[in-house]
Amino acid sequence: MQRLGIFGGTFNPPHKGHIYIAKQAISLAELDEILFIPCGNPPHKMVEGNVEASKRFEMTRLAIKNIPKFEISDIELKANQKSYTAKTLEKLKEMYPDKTLCFVVGGDSLRDLESWYHPEIVFALAEIIAVSRKDVDRAEAQTRADYYRQKYNANVRLIEVDPMDISSSEIRDRIKKGQDVSGLIDEQVFDFIKKNGIYKDSI
Repeated sequence: MQRLGIFGGTFNPPHKGHIYIAKQAISLAELDEILFIPCGNPPHKMVEGNVEASKRFEMTRLAIKNIPKFEISDIELKANQKSYTAKTLEKLKEMYPDKTLCFVVGGDSLRDLESWYHPEIVFALAEIIAVSRKDVDRAEAQTRADYYRQKYNANVRLIEVDPMDISSSEIRDRIKKGQDVSGLIDEQVFDFIKKNGIYKDSI
């Protein structure tokens, strides 16, 4: 059965750290492909700068185009409701009944997963691929994974990657200060930001 990675986020903007994590997930978790899903209306946080979902989708499309095994979905943009992972996974399971869904999360998200909307649905529908940095305490991630396995019968796989300190907030701050962002984001993504006036109060 093919393994389909699910990589969600605000992607505001998408950066090379996202690309690195996705490539590592494909390699270390043996994924056949990975589906980027820009969230439409995230329940846990506001989108910084109120950047509309359609623009974040296009930035993500530009960031991943022509990369083998990378795909993008507008499934959350089409939903006229909060973007809950449980609901998205239910839709994806209907769309891909013959594929194993593998939900990629960072270490922080792994710790908080139980507070999400219907975590039992998330654990039932997808294998959890938890990406942690090699310089972060693995024991904490292992303890949390064991807890989910025991309580929810969850399938959790831990993968460790070398740290790559890039964040979307750092990139927005650099743009605000007129600093160089080359090497952090795709050139076409930055061109799109400038052309469409995204973060225009910062550029």
